[in-house]
Amino acid sequence: MASGHDTRAAKRYATALFQIAQKSDSIDTVEKDIEQVVDLMHTSARLHDTWLSPLMPASLKRRVINQAFTEQGSDAKPGEAISPLTLSFLDLLIDKGREEVLTDVARELRYLADIARHQIRVMAVFAVEPTEAERIALTRSLEARTNSHVQLTYHVDAGILGGVIVHLQDTLIDGSVRGTLERLREQMLAE
Repeated sequence: MASGHDTRAAKRYATALFQIAQKSDSIDTVEKDIEQVVDLMHTSARLHDTWLSPLMPASLKRRVINQAFTEQGSDAKPGEAISPLTLSFLDLLIDKGREEVLTDVARELRYLADIARHQIRVMAVFAVEPTEAERIALTRSLEARTNSHVQLTYHVDAGILGGVIVHLQDTLIDGSVRGTLERLREQMLAE
């Protein structure tokens, strides 16, 4: 986990990358690229270890990243090539010795892009599989409440007994039966 100092650095790097991508009308591309790089770092232990190694020279890291993420790279697979802007950004992180902030940069970049799109990512927990009508109704209700486009993802957890729990940015809306019962119990104990 990144320290507070690393989180601030990640925000600065993400903001700078976002502003450059915005000026070149490539926010979607850069966001997709950074997510792709982070995903590959999580699935390839070798690439991850190379990226974070303090012993590997920067020039060698840049060469490995270039090979992994350009069409010309010998190991490049279709769809793995990233934009020159994203590749330059990765080179900058290497040059500054800030490779460890990449995951936080990806999260912050996604947040900035969502703001620019007037979009909010929402996670909902349902007690049972929701119908399409229930998902649409929840999405519309949240869009009206937030005045933003809602990108809803969900999972099912029978442990909440009924209702729904919504994670909306930093807000938790607990409309579950279990949550209601717990609040009622606490109220009764307080009396």
